[in-house]
Amino acid sequence: MKPTITEAEKKEDFSELFFKPMEPVNPALLKIMEESPVDSAKATAIESRNELLKPGYLEVENGYCRMPGGSGFVATKVEMPGVTPEMIDWWFIWHGLKDLRYKVWCPTQHYGIHVMEKDLAHRLNTNLSMKERNWGTTDVVTEDVGGGPQEMHLTFLSPADYGYDPELVKNVDTIISANVTDPKTGIGQITFSHIIRKIPGGIEYRSRYWQGYNMIDKKPVPVSVPDGSFPMEMMKGNAYHSLDEYHNLAAILPKLYAMYKDRPDRLADYV
Repeated sequence: MKPTITEAEKKEDFSELFFKPMEPVNPALLKIMEESPVDSAKATAIESRNELLKPGYLEVENGYCRMPGGSGFVATKVEMPGVTPEMIDWWFIWHGLKDLRYKVWCPTQHYGIHVMEKDLAHRLNTNLSMKERNWGTTDVVTEDVGGGPQEMHLTFLSPADYGYDPELVKNVDTIISANVTDPKTGIGQITFSHIIRKIPGGIEYRSRYWQGYNMIDKKPVPVSVPDGSFPMEMMKGNAYHSLDEYHNLAAILPKLYAMYKDRPDRLADYV
């Protein structure tokens, strides 16, 4: 079953974005991704995540593999013309509040979203910066990352709580990091970090996903590596989903930001 929208959602003034064709992925990136699985020795281990904050690039910027011990690794790097780091910080506050906002991001694979009720006041606290409003809050999402629709909890972490070196954090323009857990069991599934840097005319969006880990007390902790390790198809699905959703976000975000950045959501509308 593919995502659908309601009659009420069709009346939203950005609903046409749900029906537009997805932005195609850069063919050069698809060609690189076809070379996966990559050599795990060339992948960035979660223990080496601070390497992402140093100038330049790492050996694998687009690819996936199984790591020693059976965990999974995925990397994508998507250039976003016309997008700014401020737009990204705003997006991660704005889109979690209504299903349609999440659906238009990736109409073929995003089904629904809401912010946990206990976190709404923090997410909508305009006395905090856009970055701070996200930290410590949880989105409940339903999406298909390659294995069919599933519900997940995404809990966002500050760079400090992700164990990043504060001096190296100064090298990048914004960071979005989160732990993903199973809502039924509370068991961790994956952790991811998006490193955003300005480039001429826009930004580059460098993502890393470490399957089978969560960041706990600023340290990577194995949480759910199954017997026999994760199937390669799981990492492959994650990799192609990441390319799909971030190419499409690059296409729709400037318009949405211009339309809504000066129309803040109010807590009273959600409780």
